[in-house]
Amino acid sequence: MLIKIKEAFNLSYQRSSSGAVALILVIMITALTIVSAVVISMVNTSNLMSAYYFSEDEKTSVDLDACLEDALFRLASSTTASGTYYLNGAGVNCYYQIASSISGGLKTVTSTASSTSDIGYWEDTIVMQINVSSSPISVYSYKNFDMSYASIVEGGSCTATCGNGAVECDEVCDDSNTTTESCGNGSTDVGKCNADCSAVVPDEVCDDGNTNTEACGDGVKQTGGAIYCNSTCTAVVTRNEACDYTGAEEPSDPGCYYGDVGCTIRYNGCRNSCTACAMCAIEL
Repeated sequence: MLIKIKEAFNLSYQRSSSGAVALILVIMITALTIVSAVVISMVNTSNLMSAYYFSEDEKTSVDLDACLEDALFRLASSTTASGTYYLNGAGVNCYYQIASSISGGLKTVTSTASSTSDIGYWEDTIVMQINVSSSPISVYSYKNFDMSYASIVEGGSCTATCGNGAVECDEVCDDSNTTTESCGNGSTDVGKCNADCSAVVPDEVCDDGNTNTEACGDGVKQTGGAIYCNSTCTAVVTRNEACDYTGAEEPSDPGCYYGDVGCTIRYNGCRNSCTACAMCAIEL
């Protein structure tokens, strides 16, 4: 009887042990499956990030080429060109700086392109030296700096400081100040940025310190020795007046206006589109 009880106990123990081993195996297999899935997911994520990084690198390279081509065209048109210029729009986001000085017949052009997405910020820079003493101009040297990357997803952030001269994060431009240059300030502004670095200010052709379009009848005698500009600073106005006026037209002498400006005392008016001083009515 005792022997049968021991045999039954041994059989029950063996079955219990087998069940425990099976449970452990199931847990181990499940854990390995989960670990494998996590590893595969991490590999896929890494591949996606690599592909995305490569894509952004390609985009900045294309933008850099666009800026460099524009700089070469500008220098080919005028070797005295200098300043900061922005290319924004039509899928292009870059800017370049042309040095004002020429050293050994060479001018330095620095082009920077950037790209910002939900996961990071990319920036790439190329510095070229252009031989402007040759005809046609030619590229003397070309240096590509390693592209910088700042992650936003991985606990990082992209913080831009408008006015520091560098186009960062989601800035469109940065001209080293936080002022919106405007027509009428007396300076012909080219390659300028607005106060919060969110938009490029349209280039000016001229700026004579006001937003008036100089014309006959404005009470100011404009001569050919000065440069005048229209009200939007988009075109030069050529004026070479003999006189101007501030008064009304003489009814009996069409085209002759009183209140002459720039005439001698023997005259009392200005006529014929500010081309000649006159004695209104008396000459009739």
